[in-house]
Amino acid sequence: MTMSPLTYSGLQITDVTIELSKSSRKWIQSMDIQIDGANANGRVKQKVTPGTARVLTLVMEPPAVVVVSLHVTAHLRYKRFFRENWRSPKALISVQELLPVQGHGATDRREWRGTYDKLTVIVGLTTRAAHPVERAVSEASRSIMNVSLDHKERSLTPTTESILRDCPRFRILVLGKTGVGKSHLINKTFGVRDAIVSNVEVGVADIDKEIYSKENPHFILHDSKGFEHGDDVNVKIIQRFINERSKEPHIKDKLHAVWLCIDIPLAGGRLLESGIEQFLKLKIEGKLGHVPVIAVFTKYDLLVVHETRLLKKADRLGKSKEAIAKLIEHNARTILDEICVQPFDSFVEMKVPHITVSTDDGFEPRLSDLIQVTYDRVREYFVDASVVTAMAQRVNPRVNIQASIAVGRMKYWERLTTSVNFPGKKLQQCLDVIHTDIIAVWQFDDHQGHLSSSSFKALMSNTVSGEGGGDGIQGDPGKSLWVMLFLRLLKSIKLEAFRVGGTSPVSDTAGITSTVSGPAAPIVTPIAAAFVLAKWPYDVYQQTAVVSKLLMSYIIDLTLVLQNIFWLQALSGYGQPLSRRNVEAGARLYYESNAKQTILFKIDKYLKGFNFNVGPDTTLNTIVELIEPCIIDSAEMLEQRSNFPVPEDVLAH
Repeated sequence: MTMSPLTYSGLQITDVTIELSKSSRKWIQSMDIQIDGANANGRVKQKVTPGTARVLTLVMEPPAVVVVSLHVTAHLRYKRFFRENWRSPKALISVQELLPVQGHGATDRREWRGTYDKLTVIVGLTTRAAHPVERAVSEASRSIMNVSLDHKERSLTPTTESILRDCPRFRILVLGKTGVGKSHLINKTFGVRDAIVSNVEVGVADIDKEIYSKENPHFILHDSKGFEHGDDVNVKIIQRFINERSKEPHIKDKLHAVWLCIDIPLAGGRLLESGIEQFLKLKIEGKLGHVPVIAVFTKYDLLVVHETRLLKKADRLGKSKEAIAKLIEHNARTILDEICVQPFDSFVEMKVPHITVSTDDGFEPRLSDLIQVTYDRVREYFVDASVVTAMAQRVNPRVNIQASIAVGRMKYWERLTTSVNFPGKKLQQCLDVIHTDIIAVWQFDDHQGHLSSSSFKALMSNTVSGEGGGDGIQGDPGKSLWVMLFLRLLKSIKLEAFRVGGTSPVSDTAGITSTVSGPAAPIVTPIAAAFVLAKWPYDVYQQTAVVSKLLMSYIIDLTLVLQNIFWLQALSGYGQPLSRRNVEAGARLYYESNAKQTILFKIDKYLKGFNFNVGPDTTLNTIVELIEPCIIDSAEMLEQRSNFPVPEDVLAH
């Protein structure tokens, strides 16, 4: 086949969009793209909501040169007679069809449109000057097979890499008067120790100033003084700032969230000053755009102390400490509902969410709830920014897991068993990109590179192919039992056997083997084998049950091990760098819990009923379902932690 000289211009595809007509009753599940016979890597531009998506865009990063043809397959789902069905219409577009609409500048984008039944395919195109070497390649590319000679050897680009390139930091505006607790709130939720909002003179704040933290590089803070009575000027300054930020063309420069900090009026004062009311009216009237605003009622601990002092002796008689604590909490919540929640919800017409927090010890679940609400609201606003929100926060592991899943949905976890990204790749390449994306979302303070080391990857790949399990709870543990088991196993580990010396992450076999002492040490074998990587990562990706099982296990195992490491770090004290012993203990805690056996059983059960040739790939949903019962929330950990106190030497670094 002779190529047209026009192809030497370097025609590039920047993005591909599929769009269903309004009359269609189907919705989009996913899309596959092949360019010149090779599977193309694309990043999902927007969140796809199952059951509702009618438009899907994949952005090529970098733009992909097309010489022969573009092949688009849309995977659609629909309901008929109360059953979900699927179909996959295909569109084969030749380069001759695309060339007439090409652009003529580096940034001159053009669109090609084609309609296939009720599906429209939109291809973004541009051109660039071809390098002589590329011209020679084009001349040699006489067939589709030759065009894709080296695609199998190309490395896979982590999705988090493109996310952080577009949005390296979570940008938040914190509003509130001096003394409302903004500094402690920021420090606790983002894991920093310096009161970064107090860099300016008391009562004065420059809202345009970007405040950074060396301890946490993934967020930018904008501070503003509180609303004084009749302070119209400050309201206008804040409105101007929010609206200007909303017009910024790049996501990194937009404002991602606003926390409005409000004192709980213990002394019978007014909840909402006139300035706060003006600001909230702007929000509910839509004059502040779509940026999420969350009201934060601060210093809940003072309300609890207040109710503790008011509790009569007669109400204490005959009650245990736990019963008295529950009574005080009930009274505090009742007062909170009366003086804060009801009047606030009435004023904002339920259009602005609110969370009550305290930065004192024992109230960590409330900070976790604040992050959860923030993440959920930001995700509705910008998916990429919500991932960076998860990276920046330090109090809610559930959000890290949700963000990991969101990143996976964008590309590599989607249709895992029938992937268009992995064919021809060695499994080690597939694992590397999955591993990199997952650990990137957690953003541990890992200066020594424990989690990205080849030894830790070898540990994970060896354990994936092993049996795992120990003497923990059999079957499918409930949430509270899972937390109890975590703490029980943590307490039982004899960490005095840890070798503290050495800087190599998960380094020598003898030291790691001696880490675990006691009657049951199932993790010794996979760690001891870490120097010799399991054979399976060297195999080539295939659409088989064995490969699918290994990849599913790797994703779930790594996610839950990282959750254990998160809690070990939290119990050790926020702000501590990641230690090798916590990495090793996190792995052991997972494999001794028996969750491994339960998860493998359920993966096998899923794959036995999976048809690789018919129907949609529901692997991602299965992964989510298997992870969900094992997530340890802050409230659950706090509730059980008092029943299983962990000796200080266990958590010592």
